Amino acid sequence: MDRAERADLVLVVDDNPVNLGVISKALTDANIDVAVATDGEMALSVVSRDEPDLVLLDVMMPRLDGFETCRRLKADPATAGVPVIFMTARSEASAMVEGFEAGAVDYVTKPFHGGELIARVRTQLSLRRVTRALLDRNARLEETLRERASAEVEREELTRELVRRTEELRQANDRLTLELAERERAEAARADLQEQIIAAQRERLKELSTPLIPITDSIVIMPLIGTMDAVRIERATETALKGVSERGASFVILDVTGARGLDVDAAHRLIRAGDGLRLLGAQAVITGIGPEMARAFVDLDISLGTMVTAGALQEGIAYAMRAQGRRSHRLGLQ
Repeated sequence: MDRAERADLVLVVDDNPVNLGVISKALTDANIDVAVATDGEMALSVVSRDEPDLVLLDVMMPRLDGFETCRRLKADPATAGVPVIFMTARSEASAMVEGFEAGAVDYVTKPFHGGELIARVRTQLSLRRVTRALLDRNARLEETLRERASAEVEREELTRELVRRTEELRQANDRLTLELAERERAEAARADLQEQIIAAQRERLKELSTPLIPITDSIVIMPLIGTMDAVRIERATETALKGVSERGASFVILDVTGARGLDVDAAHRLIRAGDGLRLLGAQAVITGIGPEMARAFVDLDISLGTMVTAGALQEGIAYAMRAQGRRSHRLGLQ
């Protein structure tokens, strides 16, 4: 079956048959395909034959433990992109840190809570699908760019040949022939300029695109990529406010990992965007602030106010999910 047509596949790795049975049943009941392995070496063998969309990996296993299994998966370019969620009864911070350093995207503690496990699995599967879609889109874009570059080379070669022959005709013919050749070159230059303008406009439109990606019913992500000017922030604000209003989302994660060029006006508009979302009952969470943007906020003496910040996108998603869980719990108690 083609990869794009099959259901999500989760590989569960645990040396405890009881755990394998419980987790496999929970995933199967959630309409998720399951593969199993009882140790790290078997897991690596399964992944090499049929790459899963997610690996649920037990930490404590004989011979090859979960941490080393994860490191080997991440060291292989063919499997480095497969997300890993650790399963462990260890709750100390050092174990969690070691898991994240090994390359895991999340962890769940034993004994399992079925609803939490499925929610975390669905979140990572959703992110995996989004990531694959972006990679496919980038691959198609690169292929288009290569084709355009090849066509541009051919066009330039033809243009040079035309100029050469025109020059030969200019030397052989009278003033009228010269004027016609000059007109042809002027037309070619105008067409080239139009191509450059159109290409620049296309690039600008791509930067101005502000997709709103749903993670859950209450959490959406808006990646901001490219120049962070006032026009871009204004468009992003309109999209975010409209999306929250239509979806009833409680958290909007503004990921600025790929953003650049923050100025005073854009920074203030970003803060106002957070205030507008708060008026609609949604919490704005900013992720991916790098050193350059952090210095920009400090140099501009701008406070993010009520907006929450997180280092990486995964941390922002985790925060939103925890906060949503607490909110749901409070509403349930009431």
